[in-house]
Amino acid sequence: MKKKLISIMMASMSVFMLAACNPAEGGGGGDEWWETTGTLNTDENGNVVYDNIDLRLTTVITGEDKAPFEQLVNQFNAEHRGEINVIVDSIDQASYEQSVASRITNNSNAPDFLLSHQKGHQSFVDNELIQPFNEGMEASGITFDMEDFAPGLAQYTSLGFDDELFGVPVDAQSMIVFYNKDMLNDLGASLPTDRAELLDLCKRAATELNITPIAWSDSINFFTAYVFPTAIVQNGGVFYDTQTYKADWYSSETNRTAFKNAIASLRELIYTDPKLANHNEATSSSLSRFLNNQALFYFATPWTLESVLTSYGEKNGLDRETVMSDYVGGTSMSGWFAMSESENSDKIFGDSHFFAISRTCTDINKKAAICEFVRWFTQTGSIGAEWAQAGHISVSETITSSAEYNANVYITDYMNNFYSGLDNFVCIGNTPFYSDLSTQLTSIVIGALGESDASGDDALIKKAQDNLNSIVDFIYM
Repeated sequence: MKKKLISIMMASMSVFMLAACNPAEGGGGGDEWWETTGTLNTDENGNVVYDNIDLRLTTVITGEDKAPFEQLVNQFNAEHRGEINVIVDSIDQASYEQSVASRITNNSNAPDFLLSHQKGHQSFVDNELIQPFNEGMEASGITFDMEDFAPGLAQYTSLGFDDELFGVPVDAQSMIVFYNKDMLNDLGASLPTDRAELLDLCKRAATELNITPIAWSDSINFFTAYVFPTAIVQNGGVFYDTQTYKADWYSSETNRTAFKNAIASLRELIYTDPKLANHNEATSSSLSRFLNNQALFYFATPWTLESVLTSYGEKNGLDRETVMSDYVGGTSMSGWFAMSESENSDKIFGDSHFFAISRTCTDINKKAAICEFVRWFTQTGSIGAEWAQAGHISVSETITSSAEYNANVYITDYMNNFYSGLDNFVCIGNTPFYSDLSTQLTSIVIGALGESDASGDDALIKKAQDNLNSIVDFIYM
């Protein structure tokens, strides 16, 4: 039986830790903590019959993508009227894990299933808050074959339990890059595919066009959560030991070099002459510079795709078709931060939404109905296309190979271009310490980019490593 630990709040370090199993013991092998009740409703031929089943879905989607998601749910409900009705409830990511854990633990306003970030699911299963899809799949006759999903995400669906499926991957997202097609044409240049080409192009743009070519906000959460980790993995860095959950960012010379190169790759763009990017630029300022043709590249979140295209058209008096064909394109940051070419150069770090089933869902008819919705959302080409247009590229081979998906210009011209191919997409993996790890990575990049030289980098890296490892030691002492 897995070792159970007490959930704690470490307020002094702004850390919320859910209980976790001992990393040396791993998952599986314990008693089932979920229940199954009721009798599956079928017709005379053995087909499942859904009769006015209400499903509560709690999501982490609260941004510009919330409205498109709710429209898709409404479409499902209309198609399954009288059979299945999904009721959506959304919680901001800052408090999502804590709120959902409390609801399920107390069985108060608890969801039947979740759509949340992959990074939180290890803590959910360690605390016995979610259950596998297996019983629902068996009842419904629906299967989710992880061979049909991006391997970098599918590998994290069993959460250490043999032959159990605790999550179904939906999408992938990271920081994405818009570029000004007109400026690129004026320079007679091509999009950069590696760091040397990026530096050469940006220096030319700064000199010939008299601009600061990169527009980004390097202190916002999404930059520190996506861009800095991308720089780390492109330079061969490793976030934690998968057996102990501890970091060796400083104690490993190889990892220390990777972290220092990641910092250098960002610092070089800020503290150089001519300047290629600003430090601590406000989000509104970086967007304004791009919309006013004062930046060649603009780093943004993918769910702003529609609003960026709309705003650029309004600012410059252009219709959407002209904006897309002649002015605003999408490209990838693959290779941009790798200080030397390697097998890691094209990697992009981000996160992913996974579906999961709450342990409070016990009725076998509900479990089967959840599988119906999840199949619809992850295996229907037109639905995947609409969700991708809202900023979330599909990780389902069934969807990405569909005609509907590949006919969508927002996907072919933008979403596919934002990433270098999902085989190069990586996420944090299964660690209950993802929040603490992210906090420490943020402390490194914020501290480092505030300085123009590398003299304090070693100390920043060591302190962050030691802080994370102290938390791990405290939990497992």
